[in-house]
Amino acid sequence: MKLKAFVFSTLMAVSLFSAEDFNSEMSHFVGGTVLAGGITAIVDHYYPEHRDDRGMIGFEISSAIALVDQTIQFVEYHNAKGQLLDLAAHVAGSALGACITDLYILSPVIHNSASEGKYIGVSLRRTF
Repeated sequence: MKLKAFVFSTLMAVSLFSAEDFNSEMSHFVGGTVLAGGITAIVDHYYPEHRDDRGMIGFEISSAIALVDQTIQFVEYHNAKGQLLDLAAHVAGSALGACITDLYILSPVIHNSASEGKYIGVSLRRTF
């Protein structure tokens, strides 16, 4: 519990100091990756009718959240360059997170069939 409190307080303190360096942009990239991956997994689990578009939905929602956040920060701080860098890093991370989650994490198939039994596999599709 103390470790969680320490990590949370450290992250909150770090987020107060904005910079236009590699670490700042990498944090936006990783945040976009995690957010888009999470949204993609949620869409897959709770909205099975949208499974075909789950990756795109995860990317779009994560990118929209970043756009709103960076627009608010631009209005407050008037730093267009910094906000555009943050947005670009987040969108790039969102694309990677949604793609990896959609294609590689959610693609394994677990099937329980009465006639064929149980099997676990990976469904791979390739257009030639």
